[in-house]
Amino acid sequence: MTTSEQWRKIGELFDALVELDAGERNRRLQALRQQDPELAREVATLLAADDNSHPLLDGDAADAVPDLAGDDVNHADNGGVIGPYRLLRVLGEGGMGVVWLAERTDGTYEQQVALKLLKRGMDSQVILRRFLQERRILARLHHPNIVHLLDGGMSADGRPYYVMDFVEGDSITVHAQQQRLSMAARVELVAKLADAVAHAHTHLIVHRDLKPSNVLVDPRGEPRVLDFGIAKLIEESGNQTMTRTGMRVLSPAYAAPEQILGGVIGTATDVYAMGLLLCELLVGVLPHKRSSVPARLSQDASEEAVRVSTLAGRLQPEQVRELYGDAIDPARLARRIGGDLDIIMATALQVDPARRYATASALARDLRQWLAGRPISARADSGWYRMRRFVQRHRLGVAAGVLVLLSLLGGLGAALWQANVARDEARRADSERAKAELQLARAQKVKDFLLTLFREQDPFSRAKAQGRKPSEMIAEGVKQVDASMGADPGLQAELRRDLGEIQLSMGDRAAAVVTLKHAWEQQIQLSGEGSAASATALALYASALLQSGDAKQAEPLLRGALDRLRATLGPDHLRTVDAEIALARLKLMGSQDDEALKLLQHGIDVYSNVYGPDAIELVPRLTALSGQYVEMSRFEESNELSRRALRIIEQHNGPDHVLAIVPHAQIADALRYQQKYAEALPEMDAAVRIARSQLPTGHPVIAGVLIRYGDLLRRMQRYDEAEQVFAEGVATLEGSISGEYAQMLEVYGTLASERGEYALASERFRKSMDVFRKATGESTFTWLGALLLIDSLGQDGQLQEADTLAQEASRAITGMTQPDSYERGFLSGTIGYLRWRQQRFEDSIAPFRHNLKVQTQTYGEQHPEVANMRVALARSLLAIGDADSRTEAGKLIDQALPVLEKARAGTADRGVALLVRAELRLDAGDATGAQQDIDAALPSLQGKGLDREHERRMAANLSQRIKRMPAIR
Repeated sequence: MTTSEQWRKIGELFDALVELDAGERNRRLQALRQQDPELAREVATLLAADDNSHPLLDGDAADAVPDLAGDDVNHADNGGVIGPYRLLRVLGEGGMGVVWLAERTDGTYEQQVALKLLKRGMDSQVILRRFLQERRILARLHHPNIVHLLDGGMSADGRPYYVMDFVEGDSITVHAQQQRLSMAARVELVAKLADAVAHAHTHLIVHRDLKPSNVLVDPRGEPRVLDFGIAKLIEESGNQTMTRTGMRVLSPAYAAPEQILGGVIGTATDVYAMGLLLCELLVGVLPHKRSSVPARLSQDASEEAVRVSTLAGRLQPEQVRELYGDAIDPARLARRIGGDLDIIMATALQVDPARRYATASALARDLRQWLAGRPISARADSGWYRMRRFVQRHRLGVAAGVLVLLSLLGGLGAALWQANVARDEARRADSERAKAELQLARAQKVKDFLLTLFREQDPFSRAKAQGRKPSEMIAEGVKQVDASMGADPGLQAELRRDLGEIQLSMGDRAAAVVTLKHAWEQQIQLSGEGSAASATALALYASALLQSGDAKQAEPLLRGALDRLRATLGPDHLRTVDAEIALARLKLMGSQDDEALKLLQHGIDVYSNVYGPDAIELVPRLTALSGQYVEMSRFEESNELSRRALRIIEQHNGPDHVLAIVPHAQIADALRYQQKYAEALPEMDAAVRIARSQLPTGHPVIAGVLIRYGDLLRRMQRYDEAEQVFAEGVATLEGSISGEYAQMLEVYGTLASERGEYALASERFRKSMDVFRKATGESTFTWLGALLLIDSLGQDGQLQEADTLAQEASRAITGMTQPDSYERGFLSGTIGYLRWRQQRFEDSIAPFRHNLKVQTQTYGEQHPEVANMRVALARSLLAIGDADSRTEAGKLIDQALPVLEKARAGTADRGVALLVRAELRLDAGDATGAQQDIDAALPSLQGKGLDREHERRMAANLSQRIKRMPAIR
């Protein structure tokens, strides 16, 4: 059997078995297996694929498989012949196949046809199933307004094809415009289209992609529906108007809201598309503007369509002439569409599928009722309504009747009736006119507002000699909103809120607090304190307070706003999760890491569901969670999120977009904390470069990047470069009450401490604590800064002051953290070093042990920070002097030294480890080894501070012991 014959046989058997119930199908398959096992296997495979849902079939095949059509569109197989057909030219190309204009070569009949051939490389099981499904759909449909299936088969290289009617004509919209069709003719076209779609629906088929290019009008003026390539068989689940969703299968401009929003697709989906087609036929435009950006598409799809009569009234005379010639003008067109036809299209275009026409037949029926001047089903069947339609259909008869009635009643009854009708119509007209005028006035106000702002960048129009900075422009905009929009408080509150958000994003936090507070207070007056709009404004105001350093005032406001948002909008609304991200920042200040983690992950989940897993809107949520993972020392998880954010940014906006600053800095942070400085440097360089080139001088994000950059340089012992970076950052932030300024002072103090300038370090740490306290209250940030001050005071010999502050810090940090948290471990290490400097060696051991436990849990056994703490504990154990302590000290040094040798040879910690080992060697009588350790340690013990002085005395004492050893012998 040839390949073509085999495929034809497989197709015939597939069609024969696919509609059978499972039992009968299995019996037929079993019989086929006994006759031809190979043929049975192929048919069973396709049947199994047809039974199973596959994501590809709810998407576009071209998205899943690369375009492997090769040169299908350049030349035909076998010298331009496929089966009995000669290929003439390409008519079109889709995700699965190429459509050719063809003619029959065997003389059976002379007719040009459309031949659809599966693309090369797309013969996978699921694609074959899709191709077969389209063929099967067309085979079911026999309607004069649907393209007919004529033939099918297999090409020489084993690809299936099928043959359809060739429709020679233009798309429905082009045809209507070129022929200058009347309104009635256009409505009749859509009524015929609805009949064809209804026929498909009766065969349990939803088209899902009705648009002008898929509806051609033939030379006889009849519409023909094409391209059932993404049509969906309605699931036989008892509900015969539902299919599974197909989010990726859509033409965005013509898609129904449920296709974009991931809802259930059914017969009402095609009704929506026909409403759009009728709108475009009548007024030349669609009733909505949808963004080409996927992230905005779901928001656009949720908005109600503009009334078609309103669109008609907005048209220019030349636009109407282009559609209809000189037969009608915009005003007449709007009047003709207004009323029943407007209601028909409004019903078809409802966002909620349940409020549309239930069937295509119902739409067709109402369109023909309108053509005939009869009542439509989409409008309430009141007596006055029926009478008005009756009057319109029978003007002459009614006129005669009215004359008789007037003569009988003296005109009184009719006059009163007409006055009442006129009054109702006038009220409705006045209401609609008032709404339109309000929207027009608002649009004009916003336009004037924006033009006034942008004129400030025009050197011939601006008020000042020099152009204003962006922050000054926004501040001017706030003044204009306050001064000129009092007559429209709703618009005024909305613009205040938007401008306040921009001020916050630009780093002008003090101004944002004022603007957003006014917006919140005005919104309460407009919609009440419990409304979603007021809760949204309050959440923004609280976030501004938090970012400007007033955490104490921000917290209750933010929690109250979040409670209202959850109650009014629900827990998974975007506004709700935005407020949760601000709350997560508050929880971090209180070391509530796990709760913050849940809030941040929830934000990612919601944004992914709304916008998709690769949407640009997801980036700030990914970086927020990544930053939390860094704080929790979960570095791999942090880097995974940061690199995902970078991929999304590069895909949408390129590698140097301002959004890339934070993920680059977070990757560098994770590497910096692991002391992988060489790997961290290029990431930090990228963050600094983008920040300096993309942000205005003084922006808080630049300051945050400089903090990290300076600290990295400090850790790499590039002290002079670090000094320059910190000086730049401090000069930029001088005087601000912000977390960035406090942190900048803190790391600047660390640099001074590392250089042995302990008095200067203490001064910077004190100032940092003061700013942190003003910005965040008695938070962990404030008290972690106190631990750095304790250390510098101890190194400077100010032991009493250090001890007093240590007691305060211990009470504060213990009260707000978990026993094995990073903060509690840092506290223990600081207390241990202070006790050692006070020569309270035994009191230092327990804190050092606790710190070692936390460090090991955080970093693992082989991390330099763990090795440093082993050295500190060994030094205290050695000072106690008993045999067990000295034995443990030796083991700790043996564990620590290899790590320190590998990580940072020449540092003070390695020097201390060598001194401890020298003393242990000396106790064992190894004077030579002890002296070698002392000589190796001394170069790294030349700095300032109490620790270095003690270590140098220790080295000197050990050397004296070695010198005395021969005399003792």
